[in-house]
Amino acid sequence: MSKIEIRNHPKFSNVFISGPQERLRLYTTNLLEGKRVYGEKLINYKGIEYREWDPYRSKLAALILENPLTNLFYEDLKCLYLGASSGTTISHLSDIIHSGIIYSVEFAERSMRQLIQNTSKRLNIIPILADARFPETYAKYIFTNVDLIYQDVAQPRQAEIALENCNYYLKDDGILIIAIKSQSIDSIKKSEQIYAQEKRILEKNGLNIVESINIHKYAANHIILIAKKEIN
Repeated sequence: MSKIEIRNHPKFSNVFISGPQERLRLYTTNLLEGKRVYGEKLINYKGIEYREWDPYRSKLAALILENPLTNLFYEDLKCLYLGASSGTTISHLSDIIHSGIIYSVEFAERSMRQLIQNTSKRLNIIPILADARFPETYAKYIFTNVDLIYQDVAQPRQAEIALENCNYYLKDDGILIIAIKSQSIDSIKKSEQIYAQEKRILEKNGLNIVESINIHKYAANHIILIAKKEIN
């Protein structure tokens, strides 16, 4: 078996890759050496432990493999994460922005318990048990405007939820990454109609969509929109 050689991602800081371009594998350095979050593979390369990042279990990983143009990360990023679930994606984001902070909103109590169990030693994650539809209810936990909002919620009002949180927390020229799941919005309409509808809602309310990326091969009936909040 050939030895895996891990190298820096050519664009995204603190993201790593191995393999040929057509079969890339993603990794992040493990902030908590020896600890897995979701059964991911741990690899030691040149004295550094890496966690393999599964794009079939993380839409953010799927997005990166589709090579977006927008530069999304830096080490001291302030992020609001809506729909943190049990911590799969957020743990990799924690590895990437290890000098930043991630405000992690999750509504389901069971998922929140798993999130806390999986990430309690990751000091850059602040778990918040709350409903993303009501951003004012968690204002007491968030002390500053954020640079990035990442949203992955299976709700009918996905664009509206994103907008309300952007208006409340996102700094001018900040970035929104939103995973749109068409079946959660309307199971009858065609996915393309849903995507167009959600884009219109965002654009009419001051967000400039800079990229629209199809991730169907990793997550059925999903696209990811990357938008910027216009400077007032």
